[in-house]
Amino acid sequence: MTSGRVPPSPVEGEKLSETQIVPLKPPAFTRQSFTEDMITTRTPEAHAAVLERFRKLKANGLFTPPTIEGTVMFPGFDGGGEWGGAGFDAATGLLYVNANEMPWILRLVPRDEKSLYNSNCASCHREDLAGSPPGFPSLVDIGKRMRRADIVRTIREGTGRMPGFSTLGNASINDLADFLMTGREAQAEPGKDPNWQKYRSDGYNLFLDPEGYPAVQPPWGTLNAIDLNSGEIRWKIPFGEYPELAAKGLTNTGTFNYGGPVITASGLVFIAATNFDKKMHAYDKLTGKLLWETVLPAAGNATPAVYSVNGREYISIACGGGKSGQASGGAIVVFALPSQ
Repeated sequence: MTSGRVPPSPVEGEKLSETQIVPLKPPAFTRQSFTEDMITTRTPEAHAAVLERFRKLKANGLFTPPTIEGTVMFPGFDGGGEWGGAGFDAATGLLYVNANEMPWILRLVPRDEKSLYNSNCASCHREDLAGSPPGFPSLVDIGKRMRRADIVRTIREGTGRMPGFSTLGNASINDLADFLMTGREAQAEPGKDPNWQKYRSDGYNLFLDPEGYPAVQPPWGTLNAIDLNSGEIRWKIPFGEYPELAAKGLTNTGTFNYGGPVITASGLVFIAATNFDKKMHAYDKLTGKLLWETVLPAAGNATPAVYSVNGREYISIACGGGKSGQASGGAIVVFALPSQ
């Protein structure tokens, strides 16, 4: 471990720690800051557009605080290792981690009558309440479809994929319900709401080029093998592709990926996870060499299951898709490994 000084916050009333602890080993398996020389070169037009926007933002490394101008968060709000988790091979001491590497923008804006909603709900249901159906339903005119008591209970307890927000406290939960019913937060001002803050974020905003691809040069997603005995990265490979870019010759870019790996006794790393190419992959666990892949009916945004029946080994993957605007699916695909 080492420690170093980090930038102070330029926001009125916010005081940050002056130093942060940074581990030395293992090294980071994703890039930790977005600099001007990393801006996309996918096309000259994309580079110019991103460069113009980048120069208006704050991007001073890993611990750059939120700002009014906008701060580049890299490797991103869901960057680095994801919720799919890592896979560990006890025989070699290797930890396998797939990662996302996309810049996002965090911007602070003054709080107003929509601030409580925008801070807690708009990242899924959008600032205009229109949502992104079917995953994130519209809340427009929700008061005409639900009773106020039911809205309060849903905010507090959650429903479906929506988590509960009981930690907001009764006052803020009732303010949110009032806003959804009337368009105004009843207590959204200092002194009335214990959760009131002068600023809020404007949501989760990917930093993309004008055609919707990441603003940074690839890799945009990676698969990594970390040697826990030596504290070094044994191998790293780009993970995933955009089929339309691959068709134009831009391959091995890596992409958003959600879902973890499994390792077999025969020396294979199986992982699906990649959002856009919808593939299931098998890699050599020692070298990262791709040995096999196939296209799934929808992206396998899950961790495979490994099991055996009558001495034969099987790999199954849930193909739910639906991430990054891709089609949803509802299949479980099972592969049988060759008989020994």
